[in-house]
Amino acid sequence: MPNVILIRNEYPDTRSLYHVIDYVLGKAVIRGGYGVDCDITSAKEQMHFVKQAFHKTERLQLKHFIISFAGGEAALVDFDEFMELGFLTGQLFREYQMVYGVHLDGSHIHMHFVMNTTSFLDGHQYCAGLSMFNRLCDLLRDRYPRCSV
Repeated sequence: MPNVILIRNEYPDTRSLYHVIDYVLGKAVIRGGYGVDCDITSAKEQMHFVKQAFHKTERLQLKHFIISFAGGEAALVDFDEFMELGFLTGQLFREYQMVYGVHLDGSHIHMHFVMNTTSFLDGHQYCAGLSMFNRLCDLLRDRYPRCSV
């Protein structure tokens, strides 16, 4: 049963956005992105550009969350499924740029996600609270027997 873990740090500035993306992509064995031309080699710059375009370079810069798989479950998930899960998660938060990386460190496989909190469509800040994460959990429940947030 995969778990969705929200990292509730402040992430108040561009430096924190760059730092978290570097961490997520730097340790990843599988990497991906979702959003307007959000290829992972320039994701930091693209996310920062959206924030600058809409004057949203202060306060909460990103949402960081993890989908964590227990040992036995991870063996059932292959490369294509991780890529599909990244894409489906991106579609769920569709107006926000996102990058993800699959990490093997620790006792289990987990996927880190970094989501730009500024919409690339109209510049509004992410304000859905836990509702979108509950929808993510629903999506995971459809694929796996149980999920918790």
